[in-house]
Amino acid sequence: MQNKMNVFDGPDAIRDFLNPDKHPNLPLVELPAKLNPFAADNVRIFAKLMSMLPLGNVKSVPAFNMIREKYRQGNLEGVERIVENSSGNTVSSMALVGRQFGIDQTQSYVPAEISWNKLLMLLFYGIEPIVNVEPTDPDETDPQSGVYKAKKDGEEKEAINPGQYHNEDNPKSHEKWTAQQIWQQTDGKIDIFCTGLGTTGTVIGNSSFLKSKNKSLQVVGAMRAPDQYVPGVRTEKLLKLVGFDWQKYVDSIERVETTVSYQLSMELSRQGIVVGPSSGLALAGLFQYLTGLKQSNEIEKLRDNQSDDLVCVFLCPDGPLPYLDEYFKYLDSSHFPAIQNEESMLNKP
Repeated sequence: MQNKMNVFDGPDAIRDFLNPDKHPNLPLVELPAKLNPFAADNVRIFAKLMSMLPLGNVKSVPAFNMIREKYRQGNLEGVERIVENSSGNTVSSMALVGRQFGIDQTQSYVPAEISWNKLLMLLFYGIEPIVNVEPTDPDETDPQSGVYKAKKDGEEKEAINPGQYHNEDNPKSHEKWTAQQIWQQTDGKIDIFCTGLGTTGTVIGNSSFLKSKNKSLQVVGAMRAPDQYVPGVRTEKLLKLVGFDWQKYVDSIERVETTVSYQLSMELSRQGIVVGPSSGLALAGLFQYLTGLKQSNEIEKLRDNQSDDLVCVFLCPDGPLPYLDEYFKYLDSSHFPAIQNEESMLNKP
């Protein structure tokens, strides 16, 4: 049952605070016409703000579920450290949740190209990074991959590897929490769901539940286009590291570039929906999908078969602050105001 007063107290207050079972529904916010180029086509677009979770990111939902299920199964007895392959939100969430279940130490395999800011975030949360030079053609069975190394380390008696890339409690968390909220909040009238493809737990869990309620619902998976960068989301090549059979849960795949992801994220944030670049990628993927539908007159067909409005939901995994410097790297100066009297600055970088 949800905690209607949103108060957490007693010896397990923090554990309860991190438990999605005890959260009020996260906001579902409709984009105004200014942010929705399909508003005139009676397409309604809603942002599901996973960034409003207690830990500020979507990965805290599967992290809680994976750790709690290990605890319930008695698999945390004697465990002193968590080890995972992650350079950001997943391992940070695992570390914070793990401490509420008695595990104080967390280690994480991170790629050699990790940004300094993300490395600082891991250190801030007390996580020990293990820098790993990933193979050029990654595969989860490659002994040089971080996924393989984390899994191997997790076999040690005092360690555990939750295994976000193959642990079924990852997608199950979204099936029982995220998707049910979306279904309730849209009164079951959702037509299109779009999310980025990372570990793919989000798309699998939401697709499983939403399609069980509405078989005609369309699920769009947004991935990074080749050689494009967006944190938390993978290219088709990097998705080889994922052990889930995610393809069968997706009706359409959209490949999105870096610049549009950061630009849409910033546009949303400037209007009060403060979300990060992977949220911009999901929205860009949804826009691309809707453009294809409009060009082939499929929007009209979908609306005629269902209701006057076409209801779309895209997932917003986190906020922009951990990636703030990257906006100035991937967007040119035309996107930002000029600094007046810049020459007077005492701490100019």
